[in-house]
Formats: sequence, C-alpha cells, structure tokens
Amino acid sequence: MSRFSKPLIALALAIVPFFLFIGTTDTVTLNGEVVSDNRFNLGGLIMAAIALGMVWSVLRPSAPKDAARKGLAMVAGLFCALQVVSSLDLIRIDPLGWVFPDRHLPSLQYTALADNDRIYLSVESPEAFRRALATQKGDVVGKARIHQSYVDRCHGGRYRADLARAAVIPDYFNDEERDRVEQRARGLTQTTPMECTPSRSNRLMGEEVDSLNRAMDLFDRLEEEYHAAVEG
Repeated sequence: MSRFSKPLIALALAIVPFFLFIGTTDTVTLNGEVVSDNRFNLGGLIMAAIALGMVWSVLRPSAPKDAARKGLAMVAGLFCALQVVSSLDLIRIDPLGWVFPDRHLPSLQYTALADNDRIYLSVESPEAFRRALATQKGDVVGKARIHQSYVDRCHGGRYRADLARAAVIPDYFNDEERDRVEQRARGLTQTTPMECTPSRSNRLMGEEVDSLNRAMDLFDRLEEEYHAAVEG
C-alpha cells in the first residue's frame, strides 16, 4: 500500500460530503420568502470524523517521519475542519455553486410569438401606433433595467436577456415619445425591490425574463405593422 494512501483517503472523505448531502434540512418560508434555511449533514460529520482519525494516525508523534506524507495529512486535516463547520451549517460551502452558480434557476419557457400574438389597437392610425410603441418600449426598457439591476446585485452579471436590444430607442421617436418611454420605465423600476432571495430569483430570472423577451418581440411586431401602415 502506498505511504500516501491514508492521507489521500482522508482527503477524499473530507471532500465527498461537499457534493453528497446525507442529513436533514429545515426551511421556513414566510409570505413566499425563505426566512430560515438550516442544514445538518450527518454524513459529512461521520466522514470527517473517520478522516480525522486517519489524519491523526499519520501525524501522531510515533508515526514515521515522512515530511511529504505528513504534509498531505495536514492538508486533509484542514479539509476535515472545513467539512465539520460546513456539516454543522456554521458556514455554507457549495463547490457546485462555484462551477454552476445558476443551476437552481428555472428554465426559460418563452421561445417565440404565435402567429396571432400582437398588440391590438382600436384605431390603427400612425398616431395610435406611435403611442402604443412608446408605451411598449417603456415596458421593455423598465423590465430590462429591473433584470440588469437584480442580476448585477445577485447573480454576478450573468444576464438571461439581450439588454442591448432592449435599450435601443427607435430613431423616429420624437422628444415627447422618448419622455413617455422614460416615464413608463421609471414607473416600473421604482416599485421593484432588489433584495436577493431564492424566490425572487426564481421570478426575476425566470418568468420575468420570459415576459421581457415576449415584450421585445411584441414591440418588433407592432413596429413592423406601423411601418407597413405608414408605407402602405
């Protein structure tokens, strides 16, 4: 058996529970928000205890003087200590979260507009089209700003929508229409809280992204109808 077998096994026992949870969880939800999330990884504690025993057998004074072996055992001991505090939920260590930080987010459902999806106008005049376009663009800009603000704060800038597309203001908009867009966008952003919570991430990174993507497609379809009406 290799002289490194014990410290390597101890290291493996200390690391495995970071990826394999065997224990209990206690989650308290209030008004749809998670206010308490406690975990106890019994499997992690047991593995860490076994690993610490193996580490001690390598580091004890009567053990052979092998600097490399003892050094590896000390590294394993450090991971054992991290595993103990993590299993007791004194600190939260989630290596998978470092590699796949958004793995718990819901999948996006929206793909494209249906053939009959459109913004219906009671009067299809150029003026009515432009009013509707300004209103719709205001919704798009507001939703995009909410998404950008929340993602910057809570998800490290990993956007799930094309913000550059959302921010484009048609060059045919006059100053009044641009003001209407800005007022509409501000009205949306001023009423949206930005605290980072799992339930808010599920909504703002899921259904609200679908809503934004659909709103951009609706704007494009309305714009096509406007140009067809004007040019026709």
